[in-house]
Amino acid sequence: MAHPHEVLTFISTSQLFLLIGFLILYFGFSFGCLKNSYKFFNACQKCIFKNDSDYYAHCHSARDGKRRPQLAPINESSAYFSKTPFYNHVAINPAWYFLHSYFDLKTTKNPYVYMDGAEAEKRNKNLFFKSETPTASILKSVKPNIVIIILESWTADIIRSLGGENNITPNFDTLSKQGLLFTQIYAAGSRTEHGLISVLSGFPPPPLISIISIPSKSEKLKSINNVFADDGYTSSFYYGGESGFVNMKSYLINSGFTTIVDKASFASNQLNSKWGAHDQYVFEKQLLDLKSAQEPFLSVLLTLSSHEPFEVPMETPFDEDHSEPGRFRKAAFYSDHCLGEYFRAAKNEGWYDNTLFILVADHGHRLPKERDFNMPESKRIPLLFFGNVLKENIRGATIDKTSNQNDIAATLLSQLNKNYSDFPSSRDILNPRTKNFAYYTNDNVWGWITPDQKFIYTYATQALSNTGSSSPAAPLNDSIVLDAKAYIQTHYQRYLSF
Repeated sequence: MAHPHEVLTFISTSQLFLLIGFLILYFGFSFGCLKNSYKFFNACQKCIFKNDSDYYAHCHSARDGKRRPQLAPINESSAYFSKTPFYNHVAINPAWYFLHSYFDLKTTKNPYVYMDGAEAEKRNKNLFFKSETPTASILKSVKPNIVIIILESWTADIIRSLGGENNITPNFDTLSKQGLLFTQIYAAGSRTEHGLISVLSGFPPPPLISIISIPSKSEKLKSINNVFADDGYTSSFYYGGESGFVNMKSYLINSGFTTIVDKASFASNQLNSKWGAHDQYVFEKQLLDLKSAQEPFLSVLLTLSSHEPFEVPMETPFDEDHSEPGRFRKAAFYSDHCLGEYFRAAKNEGWYDNTLFILVADHGHRLPKERDFNMPESKRIPLLFFGNVLKENIRGATIDKTSNQNDIAATLLSQLNKNYSDFPSSRDILNPRTKNFAYYTNDNVWGWITPDQKFIYTYATQALSNTGSSSPAAPLNDSIVLDAKAYIQTHYQRYLSF
């Protein structure tokens, strides 16, 4: 129609008001139904399913015309297909998206206000102080390929070079003797989606929040892939499970990953009974694809075989131990075996010599030592920089600074002379003036770790408690506590601003 306003000439005033009234009633009724359905669904889920794994295991899809198990319930990721956020929003039911966004944005009050906002900002700025002292370069290349391998549930307790048990991850121990090993790295969260966001966006999870499940907020996060794409890098992401799990796909698309390989790319005989493809097939798939990848590239691989139910397609030294810790050791041994085979094959590729490999866990684990998952020891994880692009004097060295996995972003970008101001929650670990501290959170507590003191804040009791220091019975240091509270307050406020 050339003149849309002409349609109004065919509508009387009473009809127009009737239409407006109907729309108000329609959206009001829909809003009420959706609000009540959330409450009903959550109540049913608590009654029927004992845990998240039970819930996901009962979800199914009809993909490829077959009724096959699907751990990830349908979410926004199922509709995401474009690098342009607007097109993805249109692909989602508009009324649902509007109401869902409303619920996402409804929380506008910071529940962790411990001090005046200006004081919190001042203390937090001091924690993330950027020194004018230059960071020493550890790389021989100014534009290397980057391969990030995120290791499912790899706790420091299974790595001998980090003081863990013997003979579970011998290949990692061999690599660490030729790379740069960070010995005091802590996972910021307790789930894979926490680790993914922390590593790629330098954004640790705020208390009791999983930002990846809120696309209206997670799409505002900057990713290191966005930075590398601006510099001509191609990108890919490999995962043996479902990329739609906890909205990973929507986050990856918004982060600009051009190739996303997941469970659908693997044959049924390459899958375990629950999560997806065994690690060896995912590593093989990435190696095959990188043969034809345009350099320079950023390629990320997320493993899954060391996740329960700990099924592996090979014999291991731990097969006779059927306990839960024994099965965990078996699965970790298998993932480490795949890692060794991967690097033996990768060394023959033309791109290998100009590639920096970064190996890091998504989160820690209570196994195999049956640790209390609220305690900091369960959060300690490996971080290793490896590859022929490392300068010779760096290989075999260790860095003992207390840090988080979300500090990878600033550390990597600093080494490549790139600005990392878009990653305000990430620090350059290799700078000698960077402060020593780490933060973590789970469903029960948030925790704070420094070389001198470790403590947790329990949500249920709203109380702080010392979890270990040079003297466990020593009183908490007031200045360290204020730093931690300023960090939590500022970080949660940053989340609300998205």
